[in-house]
Amino acid sequence: MMNTLLTPVRILSEPRLDGARLATILRFSTRTTDRPLSVVAVVDRFPIERRSRLLGELGQHVGVTILDQVSPNPTTSDIDSMYRQICQSHFDAVVGIGGGSVLDSAKAVAMLMQNGGSLEEYLGNAPNRTIGSKGLPLILIPTTAGTGSEVTKVGVYTSSTGRKFTLGSPLLLADVAILCGMLTESMPPALTAAVGFDALDHALESIWNRNATPITREAAVIAARKVLHHLEDAYAVSCRLDAPLPDDPQIRQSLLEAACAAGIAFSMTGTAAGHALSFILSENWHIPHGSACAFTLVEIFRHALADSTVRETLAQVAAPFFPGTHAPEALCSLLLGWIVRMKNTMGLPETFGKLGVDIQPQDIEKSFQRAFSDPKMANQVPVMTPAEVFAMLQAKI
Repeated sequence: MMNTLLTPVRILSEPRLDGARLATILRFSTRTTDRPLSVVAVVDRFPIERRSRLLGELGQHVGVTILDQVSPNPTTSDIDSMYRQICQSHFDAVVGIGGGSVLDSAKAVAMLMQNGGSLEEYLGNAPNRTIGSKGLPLILIPTTAGTGSEVTKVGVYTSSTGRKFTLGSPLLLADVAILCGMLTESMPPALTAAVGFDALDHALESIWNRNATPITREAAVIAARKVLHHLEDAYAVSCRLDAPLPDDPQIRQSLLEAACAAGIAFSMTGTAAGHALSFILSENWHIPHGSACAFTLVEIFRHALADSTVRETLAQVAAPFFPGTHAPEALCSLLLGWIVRMKNTMGLPETFGKLGVDIQPQDIEKSFQRAFSDPKMANQVPVMTPAEVFAMLQAKI
């Protein structure tokens, strides 16, 4: 993975990780071999048999304290509660094993252990605190193939007001990311689709982004191609959990590595309009993040085609999949058609009604106006005006 050169996070592909191997990785990561290790494991309460087995095996080699107060769209109150449980004790590292909410929570816990205070003090445009020190050594292990949080310098947290905030700092980066496809084997079809489209959106939003450079575009093209190459196969794997095929573990591993590549891409540019709008959907109606990002992807894709550089880059994404086509406009059209077909096949909602959101056209502006105070919206290329966004959303009612 050439694009791993673009991140300081050390990325290990470990298709069949066990507790002894994880303990060795922890010893090397913390440079501690002369005494027993004591680590914090941040997880959620979603039952993942492979994760439970891994933690049980790890406990045979190191001391493990488990924190599991993690919910979707993790809250500052939950993270502060977990921090208070351990802040008076010594630990060598924090290990996060789970989806994006778990990994973001682990980032915050590791940071607070070295910086103190409450998480809410670090959030917003004028925070009371800033991150001054690197947190405890941090090892992140995703169990879903989509968020890319294992290689990003940001976490997304819900404040006491219900507003979601992005906290970003290089000091939040993990020391090690471990990609173990085995841990994603219980993902059902709907989750595979949602997080897979989240990964695709990460790569594409890194393309139609004002912070894009030639090197970030190249990384995003690589990532988008990887996700497109593996997502449909991974979705098929998730549909046959009771009758797996011999190649299924490698398919899961490949999508996990593709999602990580997308995380590397957007970690350099940030995301754009789709993510800014997704925050409103999650804040107001608790729509899962991946589905919220996928909701506007097609319309924003069409809008982004107005920029010539974006159009040429998207054509580069499409070219290997449509070798008989050469015109950029035709390649972009074929790529967009493919994305639309995948969304339909995987059952990702295209209208507010199918998303389960009851909203009237006259309420769109009031509900989504605050997306324009989100810095991610300003990253969009071409710029999307409020009038354009509101019209786009009203057409989805």
